[in-house]
Amino acid sequence: MGVNALHVTNGDSVLHEWKKGGLLGTHVAWRDVLHEGPVPAGMPLEELSRLRADYLASRGYGNAIKLHHDFQKRDAVIRRAAEFDEIVLWFEHDLYDQLHLLQILSVLQEQGIGAGAVQLIQSDNYLGMLAAEELMSLYPKRRFVTSVMADGAAKAWRAFTSGDPEELQSASKDRYVGFPFLNGALHRLCEEFPAAATGLSRTQKHVLEACARGARQKEEIFRQSQAREEASFLGDTTCYAHIDDLCADPAPLISILETGYEPTVLGRRVLAGDADWLHYQPLDRWIGGTHLTAECCWRWDEATDRVIQGAAPLRSERAASKLSPGDS
Repeated sequence: MGVNALHVTNGDSVLHEWKKGGLLGTHVAWRDVLHEGPVPAGMPLEELSRLRADYLASRGYGNAIKLHHDFQKRDAVIRRAAEFDEIVLWFEHDLYDQLHLLQILSVLQEQGIGAGAVQLIQSDNYLGMLAAEELMSLYPKRRFVTSVMADGAAKAWRAFTSGDPEELQSASKDRYVGFPFLNGALHRLCEEFPAAATGLSRTQKHVLEACARGARQKEEIFRQSQAREEASFLGDTTCYAHIDDLCADPAPLISILETGYEPTVLGRRVLAGDADWLHYQPLDRWIGGTHLTAECCWRWDEATDRVIQGAAPLRSERAASKLSPGDS
């Protein structure tokens, strides 16, 4: 636990416990919701970070100036990684962390920091929920990242940032030496593509189902929706943004009433498989390097466990305006 060590993890709660536990060195929290918004291939780290900061600010996840500053500070440290005697990456099993891990390992490989220079701690417990002494007990269990591991991480990162979602699907079925949680995380990401029948991502479906089961406040919707995950990866702020998306015009699936949030009739129809949300709602979002639009509509087919091209033409404004009151 030398002073000239670089320790990188997912968020601020871990940094606090590191300090309490006496972990010396430079501490960095990566802090990016990479499973949401644009992450296109071919951008240098700094350029991608500017894009990401702008996106996160647009979603209300933070102040734009602070986001840019924090990413610049973070990136400057990782660019100096070769100056440290020890580099230790501390990450969890969930999608949020596994994408962090891919990005960092890819950046380090691009900088020529090869096998034997990076050490890894992977936990199936949420690091932010561990006490200082529990975190410190993980330190002796760190393992060096081998060249095979680094190459696998770089390949998975390329698939994630590719504009072809079939590359991501293929990567989700691979097995990765030294990364026991990566396969499951990438598969979970594939489930964020609109479902073949309903147009809902798995996260959107969980949120809408929680509301349909009687959760009326954002906090309860968050708790119930995340209880459905094999490895919870969504923060409350991100979940609340998804709730807002489902409340948005022109075809809201959730209404805000005096009693709280409730599914609309259209929301219940979509949950029942009787309607496709993308027939009514414009599609414009990113999953990694894939920009989903009405013209580029990829879906997740749960029955075949693969992505498919499944355009659902948005109804014209005239047709949408003729929806009966019970449809929205």
